[in-house]
Amino acid sequence: MSKRLTLAEEVAADVRDKTLAQLVRQASDWDRKVVAQAVLIWIRDHDTVSANDLRDQLPDVAAGVLPGVLRGMSHNYLIGTGEFVPSTAPSTRGHRIAVYRKRTNADRAEAA
Repeated sequence: MSKRLTLAEEVAADVRDKTLAQLVRQASDWDRKVVAQAVLIWIRDHDTVSANDLRDQLPDVAAGVLPGVLRGMSHNYLIGTGEFVPSTAPSTRGHRIAVYRKRTNADRAEAA
């Protein structure tokens, strides 16, 4: 069972999502496609994926594209595990980031 968010946490999450979506929209197609391809390759060989796993594997991409693509893929291909890990990116000062896994047919049936 997931923890219920406070109103302030819900507002902060909404702002974060809108900011990530805006950053991803402003990024080039190349940035988005490179990150999406990296996610697909990584999840083929691993049970879970987070931005920490891919950050060092990618060429320089626009800011916010990696977490934005992961979040975007969570609408149809990935699903959040409910786990969070500290970010290894120096700019985030250890902020928590989501861990995802590949969405299964059982997940899709449960959501329907």
